[in-house]
Amino acid sequence: MKRVQARRRYRLAACVGVLVAVSVVAAGSGQSKPYGDASAEATPSGTVTLRGWSVGATEEQLLRQVIAAFERKYPRIDVNYDSLGSYDQAMLASFSARRPPDVFYLNSEVAPTWIQQGVIESLDSRIKADKFSTKPFFPSLLNAFKRGGKVYGLPKDWSPLAMQVNTQLLQRAGVKVPTTWAQLRTAAQKLRSVMPAGGKPICLASEWQRMLAFVYQNHGAPLKKGQPNFNSPGVRGGVNFYVGLQKAGLGDRPSALGAGWCGEALGKGTAAIAFEGNWVYPYLPDNFPNIRWRYAPMVKGKATATLAFTVAYSMGRHSSNKTLGWILIKYLAGREGMRIWTSKGLALPSRSDVKVKFPGPSRAPLLNSAKVARPWIWPAGWNKVWEVGNNELTAVFEGKQTVDGMLQRMQDEAR
Repeated sequence: MKRVQARRRYRLAACVGVLVAVSVVAAGSGQSKPYGDASAEATPSGTVTLRGWSVGATEEQLLRQVIAAFERKYPRIDVNYDSLGSYDQAMLASFSARRPPDVFYLNSEVAPTWIQQGVIESLDSRIKADKFSTKPFFPSLLNAFKRGGKVYGLPKDWSPLAMQVNTQLLQRAGVKVPTTWAQLRTAAQKLRSVMPAGGKPICLASEWQRMLAFVYQNHGAPLKKGQPNFNSPGVRGGVNFYVGLQKAGLGDRPSALGAGWCGEALGKGTAAIAFEGNWVYPYLPDNFPNIRWRYAPMVKGKATATLAFTVAYSMGRHSSNKTLGWILIKYLAGREGMRIWTSKGLALPSRSDVKVKFPGPSRAPLLNSAKVARPWIWPAGWNKVWEVGNNELTAVFEGKQTVDGMLQRMQDEAR
């Protein structure tokens, strides 16, 4: 689920204009066999395109391992995979040109907007024809990609937001892993004495995809009864606590800590506490094998709450090779493909029938948070609200905007 920035996976793609043309090649006559033809499923052949966003070498390598397993199972199908840093803009350009990839990542943040715009293909006819059961998918995750009772994507994985701590630095400062807002501030104050030059106790991403967890912990909600609610006391209090950690010198953004994101700051030791998801593994052991760290539950405010992120595999309304695209989606989101993908430890299964023994640190803090995790799902068009919000939050951290000014700007954008 980062990151994605974070990422990512979730992390929610930043937008820079670029036009990407995708060509699809089918073996033989140059046309894939029509969907529903039994022989097409029995002896599939051709090239299918798959597009995701760029999140670093670790995830790229893991996905290519899953693709290799698919190609071994379907030796006459080649998967042409590419990843982009400017993902959202590139996908919008390909939709406009009516040349989207056969299969692509669909972020839960933009899913309602793209579905409403009519550029995403419903999977219902293929699900029904193949008797492909969607029951094993966790309902809250699958619902992120449904509209009007129809399924427009199958969730490939998920991750809640959790806390990661550098246990060496905490031990050196003589503090325990914090569990409440008050304990977080106290721990950070003590950690200041053991942080290296240029470091801060807490890494604070200037993203609502992190800060909103603190809003929920303060009984706040940016959307109430279908109406924007950014100016409410609950939202303002959660934001003031998060931003206040920087104002008090207890934390700062990754760029101020010599890192590209909070996982890197944790690895470099310029932060002792971060708020990221499952995706920090295997990034941390691969890049910073000597640090000692672990997952911990998110701290509690007035309430216990965190965020849950998910991404689906989907097809475009104008994807040109839907037969092979569906075969690929079935594999990637099916038990076999998902077991391989999640067994690497990067993400959690979105299916209840996929059981994985995760490598590395215990995922219990992540799995136990499922019941209090709020899925990142918003009305159509709200991806623009969060784009504005992240720009405004950066300005707040830079001292160029006030919290009240940011919340009013977001309230106006949401309206």
